[in-house]
Amino acid sequence: MSNAEQEPTPSGEQEFTKPPAPARMTDLDFLLGDFRAEWTNFTADPPTKGIASWNTESTFSGHAYEMTQRVTEHDLTGRFVVQWVESESAFSGYYYDDWGNRTLLTATGWEDGHLAFVGDCVGFGKSFLLKEQYEIVDENHYAKRGFVKFEENGDWIPADEVHCYRD
Repeated sequence: MSNAEQEPTPSGEQEFTKPPAPARMTDLDFLLGDFRAEWTNFTADPPTKGIASWNTESTFSGHAYEMTQRVTEHDLTGRFVVQWVESESAFSGYYYDDWGNRTLLTATGWEDGHLAFVGDCVGFGKSFLLKEQYEIVDENHYAKRGFVKFEENGDWIPADEVHCYRD
């Protein structure tokens, strides 16, 4: 019986207890800690490069991870909060930033060495489908490759590539 389906107490009230953090959250442990993020933006012509800092912490008793992204040269701070949703057998993540961009993403898990979050994005004045594909390079380095699709039948277009190195 899951914690959401608690037996009623003799008084008729339902008793709730906090469940343990989902074991699937450990799939995201590679994100935890402080990272120097070296990014390339392919949407600019010519592509631009820069440095950011990314930090991910476990929060809500391990039920969610929260990543803070800071790109100081562009005065941009963003947050990505993600958790495992057992009823959907998927990760659910929400990105938002102080430029007014937002994205709701889901990922079912690792496939072919990649963890791909996909979802609808409103960013930089446009609406599009976004795919964020993570790959672990080694224990102190991971890569995130972003792709955008503007039409349902369109092609995935490379948007960015970020290499994150543990500080």
